[in-house]
Amino acid sequence: MLKKRNNKIKFIVATFILISTGFSVSTKAEEITKPHLKIQDEVINHRTGLNLDYFTGLVHDTVKSVKQEQATVQKQVHETEKAAVPPSPPVKTREGKLIETANRYQGVPYVYGGTTPDGFDCSGFTSYVYREALGQEIGRTTWAQMSAGQQVSVEEAKVGDVLVFFGGNHVGIYLGNGQFIHAPQPGDVVSVSPLSTMPADFALHL
Repeated sequence: MLKKRNNKIKFIVATFILISTGFSVSTKAEEITKPHLKIQDEVINHRTGLNLDYFTGLVHDTVKSVKQEQATVQKQVHETEKAAVPPSPPVKTREGKLIETANRYQGVPYVYGGTTPDGFDCSGFTSYVYREALGQEIGRTTWAQMSAGQQVSVEEAKVGDVLVFFGGNHVGIYLGNGQFIHAPQPGDVVSVSPLSTMPADFALHL
């Protein structure tokens, strides 16, 4: 009986040491609850006539409380870390990349023979947009682009297709909804125009 009692005392003391160590490492002082303080008070003052069953139950309750608090803290940390991770950007489609890139250069002046954002001519603009947006070479001139692409009717044109005007003397990029973007002519800038003001001959799938 005495041996059993001593084992209980060893268990209680060992548990208290573990609890105290755990709090010193991972828990703020103000988070120690009343049961923890009660156990500490019992051990420090060496109270006699201690009911070991009661004391053991108190230790078990304290351990359970510690585990619950640790679980709560871990959950809060996990949720905080999860909230701190920015969402992945949406994957852009081929059409979306072409439109975004083309619109970026609205206002760039028309320059005959121009192939950079310092100045574009019509085919210099379309070839630059395809290269930057998709890494695709479609040819420098309107004629090269006509040879590289699959010719379809304007009605079959898809967003991002190259539109051909005036028998091959002008090109632009179809934006959908009856609009296209192009480098119009000397003295003008890259801009969006409706097809109703400049009917296209056909479109090119590239």
